[in-house]
Amino acid sequence: MPALRSLALPIAVAASMLALNACSERPTNFPDRDGVIAAQAEWCAALAKLQRAGASWEHLNACKAAYPTSSPTYLRAMTSCFSRRMEAAAESSPDRSQIILECNDEVAVKLNPDEPTAAPVIESRCARMARCERVPVPACKSAFSKLEAAQRAMFTTIYNAAGRYEIIDCLENASCTDNEEAGRQACYKPTSDALLWFPD
Repeated sequence: MPALRSLALPIAVAASMLALNACSERPTNFPDRDGVIAAQAEWCAALAKLQRAGASWEHLNACKAAYPTSSPTYLRAMTSCFSRRMEAAAESSPDRSQIILECNDEVAVKLNPDEPTAAPVIESRCARMARCERVPVPACKSAFSKLEAAQRAMFTTIYNAAGRYEIIDCLENASCTDNEEAGRQACYKPTSDALLWFPD
């Protein structure tokens, strides 16, 4: 079955996801859903073009049916960068993973980490740090604001609304751990693993 691949976050990610407590029914529709679907279609068209297959690409329908966790803005920027770099390196057997990492760096610095959509994620991160590590919320927010813009975006605005919902749900409901840095990162792992789609 086709898989959604991750981009490496600029942080150490825990190897396994924390178990979540039972929670209320998850929403099935988000305000950016149409934008995500449209951006995914552009991503799929780009992959098909790279395969020199166009509309006849065997994985096109599966690709379009996938719903990544990336925001429309992030996904469109990644589509442009990935296509450009893969085409430029076509004669040298490009390393796809390396190109994804390079594009990730290129795209992240262009995203706005201070969009209103980022605020709930920051609130949940800081609430967890207050609960599990006794870090005052104002101190947490101050430290977060001092991260480079690209780092802040990697924690917040690279994800679409559904992805942010899953991250927030985990940050708020997963139990505290002996290693809270790993605990927080584990809340991001399933969502970061689903940022980009590629066929198996």
